Amino acid sequence: MNRPKLLPREQKLALAAGVVIAVWMVVSWLGLPLVERFHQLEQQAMVSRKKLVRLRELASRKPSIEQAYAAYAMYRDDESDESAKTAFLSELEELARAGGLSLSLKPRPIQREGHVSRLGVELDVEATQEALLAFLDRLLSHPALIELDRLRISATVSSERLLRANVLVTKVVVRPAESS
Repeated sequence: MNRPKLLPREQKLALAAGVVIAVWMVVSWLGLPLVERFHQLEQQAMVSRKKLVRLRELASRKPSIEQAYAAYAMYRDDESDESAKTAFLSELEELARAGGLSLSLKPRPIQREGHVSRLGVELDVEATQEALLAFLDRLLSHPALIELDRLRISATVSSERLLRANVLVTKVVVRPAESS
């Protein structure tokens, strides 16, 4: 089989086409993936730089964060809700005993909202005005987060001038974050 001989001009065109195809193959198979990878690494580096800046800022605020944490650490409780409620009921009974009051406790269901548990108790107290006010003062000056949701005071029909109080008390307990 006899091949026709290419003219010098056709040889130059074939060579140019071959060079163009070779350059296109090198660029598309090697150059573009390298450029894309470079951009990905550049974006990762930018994100890492931003994280580093935020972490340095956070580290510079460490003393104030620790101080703020220490102010609220006393309200954090690692006990289960049930044991915290039992301890709260015991504390209420102890406060009543210290004031010489008769106390009727009616625990409410525990309400959970994220890391916060609300331990509600309804109290019925019958005492003199001074004893009742002293009990409420000790209750409200308790170091835990305690809310008085309801307070109803009424006079009794006795010669001892006693007051009857119905109080809904809630202790707020902060739970630590779950570690994974």
